[in-house]
Amino acid sequence: MDDDLLIRFILEECSIEEKRQVLRLVESDEKYRRYLNELQSVWASVQIDRAMQKEKVDRKQVRLIMKKIRKKQPNRIQLSFSIACGIAAAICLFLFLPFTKKDKIDYEKIVSGITNQKEITLTVGGDEQIKLMDSSAVISYTNKGQVLINDTLAVQEEVAAELNTIHVPYGKRSILILSDGSKIHLNSGTYLVYPSAFSSRQREVYLEGEAYFEVMKDPNRKFIVKTVYKSVEVVGTQFNIWVDKTTNRFETVLVSGKVNLDGNTGKIELVPSQLYTYSNTTGEENLQMVDVNYYTSWINGVMRFNREPLSKILYKLEKVYNIKIKLLKSEYKNHLISGSLDLRNSADETLDVVMHILVSHYDPQRQTFYQIEKK
Repeated sequence: MDDDLLIRFILEECSIEEKRQVLRLVESDEKYRRYLNELQSVWASVQIDRAMQKEKVDRKQVRLIMKKIRKKQPNRIQLSFSIACGIAAAICLFLFLPFTKKDKIDYEKIVSGITNQKEITLTVGGDEQIKLMDSSAVISYTNKGQVLINDTLAVQEEVAAELNTIHVPYGKRSILILSDGSKIHLNSGTYLVYPSAFSSRQREVYLEGEAYFEVMKDPNRKFIVKTVYKSVEVVGTQFNIWVDKTTNRFETVLVSGKVNLDGNTGKIELVPSQLYTYSNTTGEENLQMVDVNYYTSWINGVMRFNREPLSKILYKLEKVYNIKIKLLKSEYKNHLISGSLDLRNSADETLDVVMHILVSHYDPQRQTFYQIEKK
């Protein structure tokens, strides 16, 4: 294997295709797999507390350490000694580096830098993008730093936590399984920023859009969901969050467990079946008991609603089908309707059901209620 390629792989300076080339080799040869693991342990040492600090690393010195321990066909005794020397050198280097307090992450800037795509897009480490053509996809992270897409190895991440971003465009959905085992259902029009591996102190992600969280319990590390309006803090629980920057609205509903969030006058602790809503336009917040199925059924491909205005239903359907719906009879805009929609149906079929709920005399063959415009 080319020495420079392996160094660039560890330093995350090679392309996705080069990463796959390295992975194919280490998967087929135990010697190279062991060699790569030991080299990565050196880099992990160089990145001491990187998740909690933001010190600058002299990459030239790192390369020198790497090259010192790299020898053609090393035996285990030579390699172990070199690894130990490399780790010692790395630790000594960091003992003299000035540690600074971690800067606040500008999540909104990260999200704004992601180009809007028609496909589900995974941005790895802030630059490399993996586009998924499926209408839905399951992306998971192992504790070894591997990224699996639909159970297929896509790329080997560095375990030291780099921020990744997944963008699920309108008309598509995805499931993300984080390195701690927490499962997140991502609805259409959603961004999530998260690390490939969490720090030893806390678990933190950033959300724009809608997601249903099934958080793995970890008493030593709280799970924090940050949004542009509010933050939600949990230990282990199931809940849904919807953040809409178009309507300046935030809402979260708790299914099980316990969550805390920052209310207008202090911390608010939700109990199961409670819905919290907040308007960033008016500053108003509200807390009430609800049937959670109306807020979580979308993860099973169903939209349930109870006395919702037609305008809100159409707004959600626009995101589900990635279309623009023009209501031709505006007098129905604020009519409250209740029902259930199978989102596996086409947009026309779903809208016909909505109109049947709205008016008993609706005729799909002669309908003059709406018009669908492709985006």
